[in-house]
Amino acid sequence: MGSAHARDLLDLPAHLGQRSASYRFDLIDGRTGVRRGALTPLRGSSPSLSHDGTSTIARRVSGLTLGVDDAARVNPVTDRIAVWMVLGDAGRTEYPLGRYMIGDAADLVTSAGSTSPLTLFDEMFLVDQEMEIGFDAGGQLVDQAVARLLDGLPIGAVMVDATEFTSVSSWSPGTSRASALRDLAASGGYFMPWFGHQGLLRLRRAFDPASEAVTIDLDASGRVIRGSISRVSGLLDAPNRFVAVSNDPGSDAEPVVGVYDVPASAPHSIARRGFVLPKTVDVQVRSQAQATVYARTLGIQQTVYETVELSTPADPRHDAYDVVRWNGRRWLEVGWTLPLVPGGAMRHTLRRAYADTNGGEA
Repeated sequence: MGSAHARDLLDLPAHLGQRSASYRFDLIDGRTGVRRGALTPLRGSSPSLSHDGTSTIARRVSGLTLGVDDAARVNPVTDRIAVWMVLGDAGRTEYPLGRYMIGDAADLVTSAGSTSPLTLFDEMFLVDQEMEIGFDAGGQLVDQAVARLLDGLPIGAVMVDATEFTSVSSWSPGTSRASALRDLAASGGYFMPWFGHQGLLRLRRAFDPASEAVTIDLDASGRVIRGSISRVSGLLDAPNRFVAVSNDPGSDAEPVVGVYDVPASAPHSIARRGFVLPKTVDVQVRSQAQATVYARTLGIQQTVYETVELSTPADPRHDAYDVVRWNGRRWLEVGWTLPLVPGGAMRHTLRRAYADTNGGEA
């Protein structure tokens, strides 16, 4: 995407103590995709972009306030705002940070006119609306059912990993389309869906971060800010077994059950704790293999392992579900917050990955 010099600016090698970067906010007509110029937040406002992998609407921009002239240009109903990080290298390398809808707008009346504080949401806000008619997955492959569920929505291309699993679930009118999407994602073995830096909806197959290739190596770059590290442990009451049960009320057949146990190397595992602390969910799946994948996906996403928060210089390469090496171990990044002002430090939330071996560590 960028030149070697731009990558050096992001990695901050030992000889480079700081770098220059700024942010651009483009006003876009959501109906046509035509760029209508740049927006300039008021001086003194401190917008920030956050990503929370546990939320239906994963991304939002807060603290963005527009001046009188820019506020008059914005149509909150139809416009979108695209955010870019612009490096201070000779080529002015740009990195996209997503496209957003205006979810909350207000007018602050002054003697010079009205300014506008805005809260922006990613386009999952559009998906997260009630369905006028019900939806039946009809036994289709989950990726095909997802395409049919989202057909006709003005959200652009959808990037969905292939899956061998089908869905027999259905949802009634009035159900949130995003809720149906989340259910389909779980039954297909996907992480929570999210809109990424390119502004596209993404469904990625869940993986074990302890055995996945590292995508961001904080040990190699040495970019973690000293004094920014805090640790949280929720191991005391964390489940160590996840059970997915599929019952057919109209059948005498035995229920389909899938089980996933957290790796034995985890400090709260069954082997180390000495007893089972389960979490059981009801699902609609057809096979034991699919129930097992459902339980595994739930365990990978929801298990409360050791969590660390730390800060680094702003880095647009962090998107979602990155496998991060820090302090000699692998972590799954589940959230971050990026101040959209020059010099702001990026705050990351990493969850510890444990290898699926007795006593081994990632």
